[in-house]
Amino acid sequence: MSSGKRLVIPPCATADSQRLVESVGISRVLADALVRRGWTDPAAVIDFLELEGSLHDPLLLGDASVAIPLLQTAIADRSQIVVHGDYDADGVCSTALLCEGLAALGATVRPFIPSRFDEGYGLAVETVERLHAEGAQLIVTVDCGITAVEAAECAAALGVTLIITDHHRQADSLPTCPIVAPALRDQYPFAALCGAGTAYKLLEGLVAACQADPAILDGVVDLVAIATIADLVPLIDENRSLARRGLRRIGEGKRLGLEALLKVAKVDKRVIDAGAIGFRVGPRLNAAGRLEHADAALRLMMTQDPREAHELAEQLDSLNRRRRAIEDRILREAIDVYEASPQSRQDALGIVLASDGWHAGVVGIVASRVVERLRRPVVLVALDGEQGQGSGRSIEAFDLHAALAVCDPYLERWGGHRAAAGVSVRTDQVDAFAEAFAAHATATLQGADLRSTERIDAVISLTDVTIEVATDLARLDPVGMGNPAVTVMIPAAELTDVRRIGSEGKHIDMRVRTAAGSCRAVAWSSGDRFDELASGARMDVAARVERSVWQGAERVELITRTVQPLPADLPVPLGLCLTPCDQTCQLLRESPLEEQQCLAEGVAIEAMRDARDGGAIAELSRLAAAGAGVLIVVADVSRRRSMLSAALHPERFELSGALLFSRLCSEAAITERSQRLLEGSWIALIDHDTLTAHPELATQFVDAVLLDPPRGAWLAPAGPNWVRVDGAAEQRFAASVYGAPA
Repeated sequence: MSSGKRLVIPPCATADSQRLVESVGISRVLADALVRRGWTDPAAVIDFLELEGSLHDPLLLGDASVAIPLLQTAIADRSQIVVHGDYDADGVCSTALLCEGLAALGATVRPFIPSRFDEGYGLAVETVERLHAEGAQLIVTVDCGITAVEAAECAAALGVTLIITDHHRQADSLPTCPIVAPALRDQYPFAALCGAGTAYKLLEGLVAACQADPAILDGVVDLVAIATIADLVPLIDENRSLARRGLRRIGEGKRLGLEALLKVAKVDKRVIDAGAIGFRVGPRLNAAGRLEHADAALRLMMTQDPREAHELAEQLDSLNRRRRAIEDRILREAIDVYEASPQSRQDALGIVLASDGWHAGVVGIVASRVVERLRRPVVLVALDGEQGQGSGRSIEAFDLHAALAVCDPYLERWGGHRAAAGVSVRTDQVDAFAEAFAAHATATLQGADLRSTERIDAVISLTDVTIEVATDLARLDPVGMGNPAVTVMIPAAELTDVRRIGSEGKHIDMRVRTAAGSCRAVAWSSGDRFDELASGARMDVAARVERSVWQGAERVELITRTVQPLPADLPVPLGLCLTPCDQTCQLLRESPLEEQQCLAEGVAIEAMRDARDGGAIAELSRLAAAGAGVLIVVADVSRRRSMLSAALHPERFELSGALLFSRLCSEAAITERSQRLLEGSWIALIDHDTLTAHPELATQFVDAVLLDPPRGAWLAPAGPNWVRVDGAAEQRFAASVYGAPA
C-alpha cells in the first residue's frame, strides 16, 4: 500500500449511473466506476462487459498478407523453420505459441531463445549466421526484431527467409523483410498487442489460409493471456478479449507445465485471474531469463511429461526465490548509492544509479521499486568492467523512451517504451548519461508531477462490501493496465484491530469501521505505517473489493491501495459563514421564521431512494463526489455545519464551496446565496422550514438528501433526485433539536 498519495475523484453524473443500474442490471458501485471511466451508453457497456472473440482482421497486421504465404510454402516444402523469441514471459509464451501452432499445421519447427548474458536482446547477426549454419531456412521472430536491420541484411545475403513479428516501437529504419507489427503503417485497428498477441494474430491468419482446424488457436490462447498480462500492455480491446479467453482456458487445466507452475505458486484454481498471473506466474517465468537462461521456462510451457513439468516448475520457483533475495539486496544498495550521491544528484528530477555487483537481469524490477520510493524516473545500471547494462522505469508524466532518445549520444544501445526501457552504456559515460537524463527530466517535469495519485472509481458504504458486489466488479476481468480493477473509497472510516502480519511484520491486517458496520482489510507492505494506522484518527480508505478463499470458504475483503487521514488543515470553505449561527451573526432574520405548512405537492419521504443502511457520511460523500453539488436537508443548520469543515469539506470533492440556508438567516442572505448557486457546484445545508419556504432552491440541485427527519408532515420539493439517509443516529439528533424524546 502506498502512502502520501493524493486521492482524485472524477465526476460521475448520478443520472448516468442510475441508467446503467436499471438498463444493464449492474450494481451501483460498478455503474459509478464505469461512468467515471467514460462508459455512459448502456449498449456500449453491455458490449464491453460481454466482449469475446477475435476482433480484427489479421491480414491488416502489417505485412501479414506477405508473411502467411511464405509460411505456407515453408510448411509444404518441409523447410526448417526457427522461431526466434525473447527471454521474458512474453517472449517465452510467444515462442511456445508459434512453435505449437506451426507444428500443428505440419511444419518442421524448433525454438531459439537468446541468452540475456550472451547474445543479449533481439535478433543478432551472429545468431542469424549460427542458425543458418544449423540448417534454418526460415526464421520468424516473436517479440523482437523490429530494429534488426543488419540481421535482416545478413539473412538476405545467406538466402534465409526472415519474417519479423514484434510489438515494440519501431526505429527510423526498418528491416528489409516482411514485418508483422500492430503499429506498422497505422493500418491495424489496435496497436497495443503484446508479442504473443501479435504472433497469435499471425497464426490466426495462417490457420484460416490453410483451412485448418480453429481448435489450434484455442490450444494456445492460454499463452496469449499469460503474456498479455505479464507484459503490462493495456487490457482493452483485443487484448482483453484474448486474455479473457485465455484465462478460461487456463482454468480448464490443459497445459501440464502451467498446472505444475500454478501448484508451486500456490494459486487456487478457483480464483485464477489477472492478479494470479501477473504476481504469481509471470515472475516465475521471468526468473529463468533474468538469472540464467529462459529455456527452462520455454520447456515448462511446452512439455508433455508430468514429471518434467514438476521438476521445471520447482526449478523456476527456486529461481524466483533467489531473484527476490537478489532484488532486496540491490534495492538496499541502490538507496545507499542514492543517499551517498551529491545533493545536486539527489535533488534531480531524473535519477541514474550505477554500481558494480548488481545483477543485470534484476535491475529493472529494482528500478520500479526505487521509482515507488522517489517518485521520479529512474535508471539503474549494472556495471561489469568497462560496460554497463541498465533498465529504467518511469512515472505517469514522463516519457522514458523520449528521454533516452535525447541521451542517445551517451548510450551504446537502448530501446523500450514510454514507461520502461533498457540501455547499454560504457562505464566512462555513466556520469554524462546521468547529467543529460537529469537535465531532460528537469526540463520536462514539474513538482506536481512527482506526487502520485490514486484515482477513485466509486465512493461506497461498507454495506457495498459484499460477495455480490465483488462478483459484479469481476465482470471487468481481466483487469490490469488500461483496465484497472475498481478502486473504491470508504470515507471517514475508523481503523480498529490493527496488527502486523507476515514475515518481519511487513503487512497490516485490520478492520475498517463506519456507522454501517465493519470489514476486514489488508494493507500489503505497510508495516512501517503501523503507528499511524493504529492512531484512531478518521481515515479515507482507498481499496479494492476482492473475493478470496480461506479454508475452503469464499469471503470478501478490502485490499487497501492507500489510507489517508482526513485533512486537518483545510481552509474555511468558500461561501461558509465565518460567524456561528447565533446572536453575533449580522445576517440574522429580524423575526424568527414561522413554522411552515407542508407543501401541497412534492416528494414524500417514502418515495425517496432509501440509503439508510449505508450510513449518512458514505452516501453524502458519494453524491458530493458526483461533482454536481448536493443539497442536504437537516433539522438544525447551526448544529450540522461542522460537517462541512471535515468529512464533507467541499475541497475534498472539488466543489465550489459550502452554503447555509437556515431559518435564522435573513431573506437578503438567502437571496444572495441563492444567486451563487447559479454558478459552480455547491454543497449546501438547509433546514426543512427554509426549504418549504423556498422550494425553488431545490431546483438548483441534481441531488438532494434528507439527512434528518422533519418534526411532522413534510413533502420535499420536486426536482432533484431525492435520497434519504435518516437512520437511527439522525433520528436521535432530530429529536434533540425538536425537544422530543429520542
